[in-house]
Amino acid sequence: MSVMKKIFLLFFLISSFSSIAQQRFSEGSLVFHIISSVNGVQSKGDTRMIQFIRGGHYRSEIISSLGKTITMYDDKEGLGAILKEYGQQHIMTLMNHGQWESKNEKKATIAFLVTTERKQILGYSCKKATASLPDGSLVELYFADQLVPENENMELQFEQLRGFVLEYQSTLGNSIVKYVAEALNFDPVPIQKFEIPNSGYRILNFEESVKAKN
Repeated sequence: MSVMKKIFLLFFLISSFSSIAQQRFSEGSLVFHIISSVNGVQSKGDTRMIQFIRGGHYRSEIISSLGKTITMYDDKEGLGAILKEYGQQHIMTLMNHGQWESKNEKKATIAFLVTTERKQILGYSCKKATASLPDGSLVELYFADQLVPENENMELQFEQLRGFVLEYQSTLGNSIVKYVAEALNFDPVPIQKFEIPNSGYRILNFEESVKAKN
């Protein structure tokens, strides 16, 4: 066998192994159960986050008994929105690319320590990673390194981990917030799911939204 044929065969085998070892998540949905507690007492009510992805389109819905917060972003257009639906209040904050980056800048700077500990979640073997944040929060998560998000703008996903986060816990003092993945599917998501509404919401600009949050 010639040298060129051997090189081609080696490249083919490496490519084939990589495609088997890793699966790209380019379209579908992911459901998390959100559990929060203070001083060991778990909050009442049922809160969930549903993430939808279709290529560069992203949408998340955090749903509780009080209402719903929807976050949307389009990588290609560089446009997004945050919709808050609580009782009679329907508020929308529009975002451009720079504002979206500002909203997520803390996530991009987190330095994780990946351990050898593993855990099975939804049939995936997940690695454990930990981090300490400047505000004193301690983060502990499990990510599936054989599943890679094509859109890294998803909440709870971190580019530096090169895997799919399926469990996430943040501890600050005596308060704990935990996200646990309950379902993952690769079903097609209608493009209409990512359309920003043009009516029915009071508009709050990004700067006002940041001030209100603080």
